[in-house]
Amino acid sequence: MNGTRVHLLKAECENGRLTLLIRIEIDLEHAYKVELTKLERDVLEFILRNGEVTQKKLAEIFGRVKTCRIIKNLEKKGLIERKKNGRTYIVKVV
Repeated sequence: MNGTRVHLLKAECENGRLTLLIRIEIDLEHAYKVELTKLERDVLEFILRNGEVTQKKLAEIFGRVKTCRIIKNLEKKGLIERKKNGRTYIVKVV
């Protein structure tokens, strides 16, 4: 992936076992541009700013149909999870 760098910090071999300590740097702006639409990014950033948010609240801001579609897409991408809470869902970043 463009915008990702991997740095090997330490390597040890002991008893036939290799242990690697690595640091992975990901350019989130690049990941957003490649992986997310602007609306998906807006919804994700709103959730990040607010911690947990109800799907109903998101629907009030972004529209019911759009929110439903975006939530499903973000869930498929493994970025958020939602849990049933009464007649709505609580949405949070994983």
